Amino acid sequence: MTRVSDPAGVILRRYAQFVLDRLVTTVPALVVLVLGLRWTLHLPRGDDRMTPAYLTMAGFLLVVLVGNWFIEVWVPYRWLGGTPGMRFLGLRVVTERGETPGLRAYLIRWAMVIVDGYFFGLVGALAIAFSPRHQRFGDMVARTLVVRRG
Repeated sequence: MTRVSDPAGVILRRYAQFVLDRLVTTVPALVVLVLGLRWTLHLPRGDDRMTPAYLTMAGFLLVVLVGNWFIEVWVPYRWLGGTPGMRFLGLRVVTERGETPGLRAYLIRWAMVIVDGYFFGLVGALAIAFSPRHQRFGDMVARTLVVRRG
């Protein structure tokens, strides 16, 4: 079983990784939102103005959803062993046995962000800080650990 050698260092890196990964997915979504709203505001007034506004919001939500799936599931599974934020901060995801996780584990971790994200991520942050192996709920269910690379 893989053990976390420096829990405090991993915990702080995980918090920073969360912020970095959210920036990677939020910035493109905000660009879609701003461009879409700008386009909507330049249309002539009337009932037809609502359709582009709905399309803009749908585009924003789609970019957020697909972006988060890409960053949290596809990138770690196919290329990096962790999200871009994890990679930048020297972290990676492993199973509790120290092996490379499968696609199912990454999907579970991603789906559990719904729980870990309560109260602006406070639930996940507290789980990482106080669980014995510094796991958020997604890691507990997927049976994965976040450890330092190397």
